Amino acid sequence: MEFFIVSNSFAAPFVSDQSTGYVNGETAEAALKRFTAEYRHPAGLYAAAAFVSADAYHKRATPLARWLCNHELAKVEATRGKGAWVEYGFAPGDFKIDGKRIKVENPKGGQVVTSERGEGR
Repeated sequence: MEFFIVSNSFAAPFVSDQSTGYVNGETAEAALKRFTAEYRHPAGLYAAAAFVSADAYHKRATPLARWLCNHELAKVEATRGKGAWVEYGFAPGDFKIDGKRIKVENPKGGQVVTSERGEGR
């Protein structure tokens, strides 16, 4: 099956580069895993989402599956339940949330997440 993938690199150097394309896979999760294994960008992959089609993406459908880097996963966890927060970033895997310093091992690694862990981020 073919899935439409939308991805963002880590900031390179000030903003993220976005790319889109179709990737084959038995499931959306499998397509994302294939995409991340083949992703090549000097700044690394920050996040990616799989959709049924480009049309679904442009109509703002909920992604079928998402891949988030460890940096973003740590940020999701640190901000869980907060309505607002102050964030200051030093480098990939090194940031503060409301004054608390967070350091992430392997910030550019990541995983496919359920919408519960990564939705809206």
